[in-house]
Amino acid sequence: MEGSNEYIGRRIGNYEVKNVIMSGAFGCVYMAQHKTLPRTAAIKVLHSYHRHTQHELEQFFLEAELLEQLRHPRVLTIYDAGTIDNNVPYIITEYAHGGSLRDMLLDLHPRRLPQQEALFILSQIGEGLAYTHQRCIIHRDLKPGNILFNKNNDALLADFGIALLMHTPGGEHRASMVGTPLYMAPEQFRGIASAYSDQYALGCIAYELFTGHPPFTPGRAVSLKDLHLYHAPIRPTHRNPQIPSYIEQAILTALEKDPQNRHANIRTFISALHPRPVYRQRQIQPVRTRAYQV
Repeated sequence: MEGSNEYIGRRIGNYEVKNVIMSGAFGCVYMAQHKTLPRTAAIKVLHSYHRHTQHELEQFFLEAELLEQLRHPRVLTIYDAGTIDNNVPYIITEYAHGGSLRDMLLDLHPRRLPQQEALFILSQIGEGLAYTHQRCIIHRDLKPGNILFNKNNDALLADFGIALLMHTPGGEHRASMVGTPLYMAPEQFRGIASAYSDQYALGCIAYELFTGHPPFTPGRAVSLKDLHLYHAPIRPTHRNPQIPSYIEQAILTALEKDPQNRHANIRTFISALHPRPVYRQRQIQPVRTRAYQV
């Protein structure tokens, strides 16, 4: 893509840009090496050839501000933020050596995880989400592509580009209809977001990890919006009979149309998935490709 190589070989902050991780419509993510420390980082830079609106610039730096607040082992760590050249903004974060959950699923046939693997990843992301919700932050775009793996193969919550800062934990917020439709809660299509919306998205991911399919896929006659709003998903055990009934019920509760009928919070959802904590270490090695989306 035009402009995706423009910073290779250059220095941004204390980092020398090595190569492109991925490029999108609005920006590019690079892999970079610190000039003195043994540290690899990811640098997200908006394309210099675009005329970005003031709102887009504010939203870009809002992500940096939110990441600065979210210092947690299950949330991608921010190192720095600033501007380069003619006020082109950038954010420097830890580098996700293990790629994304989406990469991992694409590398599997069938595209589902063993039960204990799925529970371990969902538990780690649940920890990160519970932490962000306690700090009144709603992610709004939780999906496999925004779940990354660090060098220890632990899951990280990433990409807070459209996150919302709430006034109180558990509140609702009127917002524009943004997100990834495959994982959006019904109320998000109506311009409402809350912690329950993130729980629904995590329920969609859980469904996919256990069955190899998202709960809804668009058809010729029915849109994803209508499916999320009005249709019940196929029961997970119909796609994978090995799923225990308590896991199926936990997922279906997270996917309730009415937010008030979902689990009380993320921790309650995770507890319902497995009555006893999962302590085992992850065994599957995620593929080392894309780190996150712009």
